[in-house]
Amino acid sequence: MGMIRVLVVDDSLFMRKVISDLLSSDPHISVVGTARNGIDALDSIPKLKPDVITLDIEMPQMDGLTALREIMNTNPTPVIMLSALTQEG
Repeated sequence: MGMIRVLVVDDSLFMRKVISDLLSSDPHISVVGTARNGIDALDSIPKLKPDVITLDIEMPQMDGLTALREIMNTNPTPVIMLSALTQEG
C-alpha cells in the first residue's frame, strides 16, 4: 500500500502543527502540505495532489464550506471537516 497524501488546511498555526504531527505519526500517511485558508488550499491542491484533505470550517478569506464546494467542483478529493468551534464548553 502506498502512502496516503494529506493536505492540512486550518487558519491556526497551532492546529496545523498538531494535526500534521498526529497524522505524520502514522507510517502510512504523508502530510504533503499545509494551507492557512481555503484560497491557499485551492492553489495548493493541483500542485500537491493530495489523496485526502483535512479542512477547518471557520477560516478567514474563504471558509471551509465554501472551499469544500470549490474543491468538489474543481478537484474532487475526499475531505475530512474539522472544527474547534463550539457553542458550549
